[in-house]
Amino acid sequence: MPWGQPVPADRLGEKILWCLHGNLQHPTVWNGVVQTLGSGNVEIRLVNLWETLDSSCWNWAQKFCCNLLAGKAQNSQHYLLGYSLGGRLGLHALISAPELWSGAVIVSADPGLSDQIKREEGLRRDRIWANRFLTEPWDDLLAEWDDLPVFCHRPCPTPRSEADFDRQKIARAFEVYSKGRMDDLRSQITNLPIPITYVTGEADHRYQQIGTDLAAQSSNIRHINIHNAGHRVPWEQPAAFLNILTQALDAPTHP
Repeated sequence: MPWGQPVPADRLGEKILWCLHGNLQHPTVWNGVVQTLGSGNVEIRLVNLWETLDSSCWNWAQKFCCNLLAGKAQNSQHYLLGYSLGGRLGLHALISAPELWSGAVIVSADPGLSDQIKREEGLRRDRIWANRFLTEPWDDLLAEWDDLPVFCHRPCPTPRSEADFDRQKIARAFEVYSKGRMDDLRSQITNLPIPITYVTGEADHRYQQIGTDLAAQSSNIRHINIHNAGHRVPWEQPAAFLNILTQALDAPTHP
């Protein structure tokens, strides 16, 4: 199911971790989280962003939160894990319904741009990528994508077979979820009454600075920078990341 499996009646009231993958990924990238935490007191929900594609980040977040309210898990403690694109969508979900969430771990996710010119430039770039993913050779595109500075010149540690993706959906995601279409969420994020762990890699200097700035503006935000990691922290340093995630889930929640 795109929004994750229903919670069995005998597991209501426990902790539920909603996992949102990034662009050019599938929910299976979180298998390490499932294997490590799924056998304990945490119910893992893997959300498929390709099957829940919407017309904007806000619309996606509203439907996501409505799904939680309409399901059988209202009495559980909900936590959110989001990486990159999934982290951006997750931030919209935290803002849309802060009362639903007991905590969040956000990895390498942009809170939005305040500069209108940079937003317009970002939208233009994303539209170019969208058009290219419709027609150009898959392996060539991935090689060029992985060479972007944001990935810190590190190889992609997760598989991305063309057969597992729908190019039309990839193109649409580039268009509707572009950072050029996002609001600047910084003030809304720092005002959230939710404990948020913002995780970055030490080689990912731009996002490291974002984490430092967010943590400086809110006592509810903790920034953790992981050594020997770039943008794709959970898969570049899985042991360190899983330790951070476990600590976030075990931390006391706000009353």
